[in-house]
Amino acid sequence: MSGQRSACRSQQSVEWTDREPGMNQVETQNSNGEKRVADVDRKRILVIDDDLPLRGMLAAALRQAGFQVLLAGDGGEGHRALTIHRPDIILLDLAMPGINGWDFLQRLKETGFLGTCPIIVLSAHLHVDPQAILQLGASAILPKPFNLPELIDLIEHLSP
Repeated sequence: MSGQRSACRSQQSVEWTDREPGMNQVETQNSNGEKRVADVDRKRILVIDDDLPLRGMLAAALRQAGFQVLLAGDGGEGHRALTIHRPDIILLDLAMPGINGWDFLQRLKETGFLGTCPIIVLSAHLHVDPQAILQLGASAILPKPFNLPELIDLIEHLSP
């Protein structure tokens, strides 16, 4: 199988699967259970944030902007999603219960995933030096609350 990926979306979840070169497609299932295939070349975004309403808002806005979105509630879920789904870009909150954004960045460094895709830190808790966040491997920082069009522009600028 090649490194190309496409998305198989059911009404419950998103699963990225390998495809042959030139077959970057998404399979969708309509309400009748029929599958249809359409050519797409949409960027995959992993949103890691413990704030459920914010995750939902980001998912809706990013999907409307043409992105494929995968959601995770903490750094542990985010790391699993990263290793399985290989997103094009990560949106990361720092302050989360369990494995927080700092721990997530450290785990990426330890496992060799740091630098494989751009990471945008979205956090209301930027009482630390932003340079420290960038040195840990983040590509950019946006404080919460953020401007959605600015976020989308930043995603377009940073993603491959």
